[in-house]
Amino acid sequence: MPFRRAVAVAALGAAVAGLVTALVVHGALPEPSADVARGGDDAFARGLFPRELSGRAGPMRWTRESAWVRFRLLPAGPATLEVVVRGHRSPVTVSVDGTPVGVIAAGARLGVFALPDSGRRRRDVELRTPTFQAGARALGTQLRRVTLRSGARGAPPALLVALFVLTALGGLFAGLFARLRPLPALVAATGVTATLAAVLWPSGLARSPYASIAVALVLGGCAVAAALTRLAARRWPALGPGAYAGLLAAFLVQGLLATSPLMVVSDAVFHANNLQRFVEGDLWLTSQTQHVPPFRFPYGVSFYALLAPLYALGLDPGWLVRGGAAFSGLVASAALLLLLAPRGDGRAGLAVAMLQLLPVTFDLHSYGNLSNVFGQALTALFFCWWAAGGPGGWALGAVLLAVGALGHFSSFVVLGALSAALLLLRRRELRDEPWRVAAVGAGLGLALAYYAGFVPLVIEQLPRALEGAGTPGGSAVGGPLVELVGQWGLPAAALAAAGLPRPGRSALDRDLAGYWTAGAALALVGLSSPLDVRYLHALGLPLAVAAAEGAFWLWSIGLAGRIAAVALALAQVVAAVRTVVEALLWRYRP
Repeated sequence: MPFRRAVAVAALGAAVAGLVTALVVHGALPEPSADVARGGDDAFARGLFPRELSGRAGPMRWTRESAWVRFRLLPAGPATLEVVVRGHRSPVTVSVDGTPVGVIAAGARLGVFALPDSGRRRRDVELRTPTFQAGARALGTQLRRVTLRSGARGAPPALLVALFVLTALGGLFAGLFARLRPLPALVAATGVTATLAAVLWPSGLARSPYASIAVALVLGGCAVAAALTRLAARRWPALGPGAYAGLLAAFLVQGLLATSPLMVVSDAVFHANNLQRFVEGDLWLTSQTQHVPPFRFPYGVSFYALLAPLYALGLDPGWLVRGGAAFSGLVASAALLLLLAPRGDGRAGLAVAMLQLLPVTFDLHSYGNLSNVFGQALTALFFCWWAAGGPGGWALGAVLLAVGALGHFSSFVVLGALSAALLLLRRRELRDEPWRVAAVGAGLGLALAYYAGFVPLVIEQLPRALEGAGTPGGSAVGGPLVELVGQWGLPAAALAAAGLPRPGRSALDRDLAGYWTAGAALALVGLSSPLDVRYLHALGLPLAVAAAEGAFWLWSIGLAGRIAAVALALAQVVAAVRTVVEALLWRYRP
């Protein structure tokens, strides 16, 4: 079939896929609900205080004097509004589209209101109540759930159809631009559209204002992945489908899923408060562990320093810290692709995709270890700079090293061990490459100058530093294997075992061996100390590279090896999907 005709057929197929997806979503989507206990309230609601986690009771959120819950892309016709609140000391007035529809009395929890057909596909619900003072906050009512139930759904809104068709067509043409053939591009576009529908399915998020944001994120991710692939292909012509697939996986996992409003992120408020403290002039942040008594350690501020200008523009700090962590992970993924580009399209793309499939990559977003995500992303950037021969000069390497070390104290420990290992394995070349020593010296020097301000704090706790592992935050004896299974996944570990670097093969392999050496040293620290330096997350980059090499080696040894490679890769996909589903739907829920 001629190429133009194949493109036309693929475009028709993408449009049909988008249309079918829209019909399925409209007909079978759960009723839209800003349900705090299940997450997703951020997709619908405004005027709320930050989420609180209260153990077994699950998430909890208070309103201000007024709060709004906005529904979009609704079925036509009448509807029933259910409002569940509690804890208010005055009546709560419920209005829809500016018209009062009822009142929930003080002490009452449930209000059910019949809404006539408005002739529109949207409803704006306002909850208004006099506030009472609780500490520094003026609280309205504790929002539990606002649900809109429709009758017969009829035809879908034109905008809903347009969003899914646009996603499918945008995904198709992005794939074509990245040099995919029409059929693989259609498959990729259909997969992207299905992923979007899955993300917008729980709690009826497709009928929230977030739906348009999600479509923009997906289309932007496809466009940037395609553009980066084409730009990189100017230098490495072999890059194409594999690179695009790897980058697209990174955008879907860290750009779309990791920032989903459906996910309850435990420490997002902690990082938002740190950002505010930094902006207000507190440059010496600390945190403490869950030990009894707790350890207090320096935290690092570069993550917040980079976000401070955006915070000054009035952007929400909770979304800033989540978006900042996601963006740093995406940049690190792109850097890994460029580092591996000389090894070929398949290896580079598979390594980037494998990095996204490690459960720890997504878990750290869910648990709210956002500054650590940032610090480890900068660790990956520094390594890519080092292994690529220092593009931009020693000053760039020093900046990457210093910013990473100041992102989180754990990253400082990791980068110190990594720098030592890299210098050790390159010791014979350092006379001819003094820029490596200059970068490490300047970068770690800047970090040490900052952390020197915490010397009294560190000295105070040194006697406890070797009290043994196994306490909260540390690694129990035998724990590394359990952590490996949970954070890496056995399939990825098995593939990596088959593709470990061979230092004599290339300079990159030697640097990767240095990365593993640093990880082994940090593992010993984890066994002997109660402090957690998160070395398993730090080893995500060399693990992903080794797993890709292992998969290619298995593929090269015959039919049995190919079956094993495919089986292990699919098993890792299952592990990753299970992690994402747990984080989005179940974690921190009652």
